Amino acid sequence: MRKVRWWDDGMHFLRSFTLTRLINLLKAEAGYAFSLFVRRPVVSGLPYTLSAEPATACNLSCPECPVGNGSLSRPKGTMSFELFREIIDQIHRHLLHLILYFQGEPFLAPGLFRMIRYAKERKIYVSTSTNGHFLDRKNIDEILSSGLDRLIVSLDGAEQESYAKYRRGGDLARVVRGVHELISRRAERGTRRPYVILQSLMLQHNLGEREKIERLAQELGADRLEFKTAQFYDLSGDNGMIPPDSRFSRYVPDGQGGYRLKYRLKNRCHRLWTTSVITWDGRVVPCCFDKDAEHEMGNMAEIPFSRIWKNVDYQRFREQILTARAAVPMCRNCTEGLA
Repeated sequence: MRKVRWWDDGMHFLRSFTLTRLINLLKAEAGYAFSLFVRRPVVSGLPYTLSAEPATACNLSCPECPVGNGSLSRPKGTMSFELFREIIDQIHRHLLHLILYFQGEPFLAPGLFRMIRYAKERKIYVSTSTNGHFLDRKNIDEILSSGLDRLIVSLDGAEQESYAKYRRGGDLARVVRGVHELISRRAERGTRRPYVILQSLMLQHNLGEREKIERLAQELGADRLEFKTAQFYDLSGDNGMIPPDSRFSRYVPDGQGGYRLKYRLKNRCHRLWTTSVITWDGRVVPCCFDKDAEHEMGNMAEIPFSRIWKNVDYQRFREQILTARAAVPMCRNCTEGLA
């Protein structure tokens, strides 16, 4: 099976560029750079990357996921196609990359493939992320015909026992079969979409399986394998999952029996000038770390995005990030803009 090379994926992304989108990207980046210089929020342009949440349901019970462990406090549901269409219609002229994922499993959203097709008709680069349990023949046909550019599949272990310690309720063999089927069918069709990334969280119990995971990714013909550090919410003690080797963790012991982020926070965040997140019911939040939409900036069901993007609440939040980012709880567990 022929792998899709990074430059093939890169060309798919470059094809999403138009003059308007390029100008918007430059304006957004310039606004961010100028804001760092003057230490106050100056916003020029609209976000060129957007995350939209298809659904908050999930079939697994991952212990550090707000959906999986039941701690998500905001209402749960599925984004309607009408709301999705309104979102895309408002910002597609400036949007380069649409991420169809926030909380939950996207493949549980009935309208997922319709959403992908609608965005692709407007020449937007589209990616999504999945736990891999819904890669059956029907969904694979939909994936390949929808034009999806990138698919990230979670693969947090090479053996069922270690895999299920985090992906509780998960079936590793089912995921492996699905990835194999997807890549095989992609080759049969002679298409280079989607670019398939296997993503593995580094946890205390699977550190010894890194080579096995690498071999498995090679056998499956995945286009890329990424090892990723895990985010944890309760750092007051040892939860049995934080890797002891700091090379594979974003945390270090705090000297009091708990852990702390091993990096130093800087008063900056690129995301607040270049990307945004919209929940299934239209709430606009500043970034993907705001799981419970505690920092809602407005709702697209009521207010146009262009007004929300530069409103008083958004600007005040950006100003706080530029002056006292560590005062925002969710930022204290984030790796964006660190030293």
